[in-house]
Amino acid sequence: MSKELPFFKFNATEWITGNISYESFELQGAFISVCAEYWNRNNNLTIDEAKLRLRHATIVDLLIEKNYLKTKKNKIVITFLDKEREEIESKRLKLSESGRKGGLSRAKASLKQGSSIKEVDKDKEYNIAERKQKFAFNLASFVDIYGKQMIRDFYDYWTEHGEKDKKMRYEKETSFNLDARLNRWNKNVQERNKPKFNAPTTIID
Repeated sequence: MSKELPFFKFNATEWITGNISYESFELQGAFISVCAEYWNRNNNLTIDEAKLRLRHATIVDLLIEKNYLKTKKNKIVITFLDKEREEIESKRLKLSESGRKGGLSRAKASLKQGSSIKEVDKDKEYNIAERKQKFAFNLASFVDIYGKQMIRDFYDYWTEHGEKDKKMRYEKETSFNLDARLNRWNKNVQERNKPKFNAPTTIID
């Protein structure tokens, strides 16, 4: 207590109007000295320690006799300093609790922020623009097989999506095997590009 708060409250009015002010300066000084020692020892001072500190056993006994100092089990009790100690301890506990709650709040806020970052990362992972790039990257290895134009057409078709859509066309499919889809697409292209021969309407002899 003395290290954290090396001084205690001194009410001048109570001192002047109290009975102690009518005592000798020696007794007043002895009382203040005992108070200082009591506070310095964190409100834990025995009668013998007080006598040893003042080097005057009789004057300590006189302070006790006049009820300026109270005793309990061979220990000095100074009520107003005990009350002050209790107030300080109470304030310290409140500050400690506030600090703990503040720390928890900051921790929760930090955790919440961390969660938000993860959520952003998750959203970023599922960002359509990035998924398009990933889809294009997967298609790149098929360019030599099917040619740039077909791959481009395939890409444009399957990455189509509405303005508010969260998924592209290929993502809405129940299953999507890229190799199989490309093979089927290529067959369809070849089928469409086959030359068409119309049957002659007249018979030539």
